[in-house]
Amino acid sequence: MAQSKSSAQLRGGIVAHLEDFPRQLLALETAMEKFGEDFELREFKSAFEGHAGSEAYNRVQAVERSFARVQNYIAQLAISGAMLAGLELPRRHESEIGRAFEALKEAGVIDASLCRQLKRAQKARTAIEHEYVEIKAGRVHEAALLVAGAAPEFLGAYVAWIKPCL
Repeated sequence: MAQSKSSAQLRGGIVAHLEDFPRQLLALETAMEKFGEDFELREFKSAFEGHAGSEAYNRVQAVERSFARVQNYIAQLAISGAMLAGLELPRRHESEIGRAFEALKEAGVIDASLCRQLKRAQKARTAIEHEYVEIKAGRVHEAALLVAGAAPEFLGAYVAWIKPCL
């Protein structure tokens, strides 16, 4: 992981992401609520597949975009935090983001279960962005639920860990 940003730049980026994170998570939760109190798969799938009209499909787009934004924030926070704290990313055959999650796990910031969830969410985000025509509604639905559930846990652990560095 080449450190191309100064410590001040890393701190600034982390602070900006942390300040905006609650708004982004609320956007995801609000978008999910448009498909029922429990984010109903049947309703989401109908809208995703275009059976419920363009307004419903726009609500799908809101879920997808807010899911991607929250996951991107988590990934950026993991990478920037690891860089700021001087954590060495493990040598593994996976993305920098996956290795950053592993580094946070090894440093005791997150546990193994949360690390796996975050890596699954990142893989889902990549698939949704790059393989969209082939993605099924269930995969997007599952990914949104995964991120909405993991984000508060990540945020709490991350803030407690990074705060002394800021």
